[in-house]
Amino acid sequence: MKKSIAHNFKNCIISNDLWSNFINHIGLSKAELAIRQSLDLQDMYGNTTTLPVLILETCGSALVNIEALRSLTGLPYFGKGMVLIYSSKFNSVQLLREN
Repeated sequence: MKKSIAHNFKNCIISNDLWSNFINHIGLSKAELAIRQSLDLQDMYGNTTTLPVLILETCGSALVNIEALRSLTGLPYFGKGMVLIYSSKFNSVQLLREN
């Protein structure tokens, strides 16, 4: 089933607190696993024009077109090893880079 979440990014606030709040909510090991699964989705089904998105409320992952994301969020740079975390509850996004 495909569902578009891109329209939800249009009015999102860019946050620096989503990741730490997510870790506090489910624990570091589960949060890291969720990120790893998002990156695996990108490796298996994505390409150079997509970015994995981790939806915090469900721990679900999706792939979003980078150009659409750039125009909706204003974030200037996306690259390999990056995941956008998204909270519909807080209407916020945060960009994470794999270390």
